[in-house]
Amino acid sequence: MLDPTRLRYLFYTDACGGIRQAAEELKVNPSSISRQIAVLEGELQLTLLEKHGRKVKVTETGSALCEYYRTQRSADIQLRARLDEFRNIKRGLIRLSMGEGFGEWVVNGPLRAFQTQYPGIDLDIRIHPTDETVRAILEDEADIGVTYFAPNDRDLKFHARSDVPICVVVHQDHPLTHLGRDPRLTDVVDYPIGMLHPEFGGRQVTDLIARSENVVLRPSLTANSYAIVRKFVLLGEGVFLMPFRPSPQRELDDELVPLPLDYASKVTSQTQVITRSERHLTNAMRMLLKSLIESGQFG
Repeated sequence: MLDPTRLRYLFYTDACGGIRQAAEELKVNPSSISRQIAVLEGELQLTLLEKHGRKVKVTETGSALCEYYRTQRSADIQLRARLDEFRNIKRGLIRLSMGEGFGEWVVNGPLRAFQTQYPGIDLDIRIHPTDETVRAILEDEADIGVTYFAPNDRDLKFHARSDVPICVVVHQDHPLTHLGRDPRLTDVVDYPIGMLHPEFGGRQVTDLIARSENVVLRPSLTANSYAIVRKFVLLGEGVFLMPFRPSPQRELDDELVPLPLDYASKVTSQTQVITRSERHLTNAMRMLLKSLIESGQFG
């Protein structure tokens, strides 16, 4: 029988891109990972890692073992989920992956009611861009995802969707607030633009709109954080294009104003709650989904 710890170390070395990165993720000494993988290679009489300059990559055999570990881990997660259900949800863990822009809404709204009803359920919340949330859901690293503009993948189940307007976020004294109409992209390009990295759903839908309008957006600032781009806008004449629907749980800074973008294309941005299609959901997970869906953001 293959040692699960050694398989785990090999899997994380592949997933994290190296032994040192895997050690940081697992909080173990890099030499422990190297030693255990070497023992596994000796047991199998096969090479599992190859050096490429300063980096290491798994061989074809190593990749097969990583896939085996992923399958076994997924099966283990499914079994634990069923056992939790048999135990009447007194203990358990739900892993939630979501975009940064959903943090205040989720924590201040749905999670508050959920934790009152299920105080014994632990929550692991990870802030990820859209692409990373989708990957985490498909690889069973997260149970529920809340994101913008996820692709229509047959392996994803969409429990709720809601169209969200694309807004131009500006300082309250910005010239665009005095247009007398909703701004267009041709208005926006006259000012410094802040944008998120391309792995964010909000950025992807903005790029689609720009292509459909034949407008080239040249950002002055690109970041992987909504907070950083909002600070950029607070400095003065900068603008930030993002999906935004005002609500008591999702407010901008007092000095920022969201102006609905005027565009002709049929591209829409959506807030989405997703799981993997074949994922077994415990009663607690279903209740958390229910709290998210009935939070007032959908419908």
